[in-house]
Amino acid sequence: MAKIFDTLQNDGRFGRLIEIIRTLGEEKMLQGEGPMTFFAPVDSAWDAIPEPNRAMILNDKQMLSHLIDFFTISGHKCTLDALLAQNVVQTVEGNSIMVRKTEQGTQVDEAVVLEGNLEADNGIIHILDSVPFVTLSQAFEAYAASE
Repeated sequence: MAKIFDTLQNDGRFGRLIEIIRTLGEEKMLQGEGPMTFFAPVDSAWDAIPEPNRAMILNDKQMLSHLIDFFTISGHKCTLDALLAQNVVQTVEGNSIMVRKTEQGTQVDEAVVLEGNLEADNGIIHILDSVPFVTLSQAFEAYAASE
């Protein structure tokens, strides 16, 4: 089995996310010991962010760094069932995300989990259909506060 970063890289659905992780130099974190839980938006999730917002986000390393921290839960390998049981979990960034069952399926904030419980050596990956707007706005607030 591969680490989270390698699993994402070998999957083919995460070109934009891999590019972001490389730009930030976060490969080491996602290849670290773990355990960790990582929420991974597919390429179409990034494409769905309206321009010029997408350009602003993708060209701002500090904001992207906050965003990657929002996608990561460190110290825990949380299955979807475990996340649903907790309902609200804290990310590396320090903010909380809500995980719940809806008519669309399991949702992380507003994003729908396309595939959950993808195993990696150092954790678990949950694949999302979108970049959660709540996450984006929290990342922007954290970014703005740090300027």
